Amino acid sequence: MSTSSILIVGCGDIGTPLGLKLASEGHTVWGLRRSGTLPEPINTLNADVTDRESLVSLGSLRFDYIVVTLTPGEFSDQRYQAVYVQGLTNVIAALNNREAVKRLFFVSSTSVYHQNDGQWVDENSAAEPKTFSGQRLLEAEQVATTQAIAHCVIRFAGIYGPGRRRLIEQVAAGQGCPLSPPLFTNRIHRDDCIGFLAHLIRMDCEQHALASCYIGVDSEPATLWEVKSWIAEQLGIDPSTLTNGDKTRRNSKRCSNARLLATGYMLRYSDYRQGYSELLAEEN
Repeated sequence: MSTSSILIVGCGDIGTPLGLKLASEGHTVWGLRRSGTLPEPINTLNADVTDRESLVSLGSLRFDYIVVTLTPGEFSDQRYQAVYVQGLTNVIAALNNREAVKRLFFVSSTSVYHQNDGQWVDENSAAEPKTFSGQRLLEAEQVATTQAIAHCVIRFAGIYGPGRRRLIEQVAAGQGCPLSPPLFTNRIHRDDCIGFLAHLIRMDCEQHALASCYIGVDSEPATLWEVKSWIAEQLGIDPSTLTNGDKTRRNSKRCSNARLLATGYMLRYSDYRQGYSELLAEEN
């Protein structure tokens, strides 16, 4: 496989290990983050995507691929607009060698889907988000898709793994959820997010055709009650003792990963039990 120059914009718990994985495969990797030095052999670029002037160093560099995996820092409309929409706009504007970019990968979320009756959705389903988070992410997707750069949007859902133990912590604290009406959720382990992104880059390097959008989830949508009850049992907690928790009605949908699997990617954790079993075992 030929090696490439790859820029990762946003180096958190997905971007950094992705960069290390790509570097181990022989690619030259640049990682952009607000501050701090990234582990070698990733080349660190310190800049803030919300500050266009801080991105000036991108203008002198040439990248074959760009992976954008940002986090807003806080759950507010203002930050989502600034980081995802304006941030992606600023990064693209800072590139002087835009024509050299073979593909831009933008990490989005299944929150762009509005469906809330447990129906199945795929990449061709309507996306008419009612929440500000979904609306801003969809706007950012549109920024990616309207550039003169080949693009690929990956919509992940319910990322969990090391450092992402929210459901375990909630159950351990006695917080459950209403049994009815059923609230379907979709999950993917952090390591599969990293693995799938690397897989897509590898496919593009080998000149395999890519779709413009993929849903990134495991193979078993489940109700939040099922997931929390199962976690409770693993912790030795009687599920019936859990409180109803947050009664706010959220989107309830089942996301298909058929297009992901069709690429030949093999999920390391095909359902929540496999992934959470490993997380829980690490505690013992």
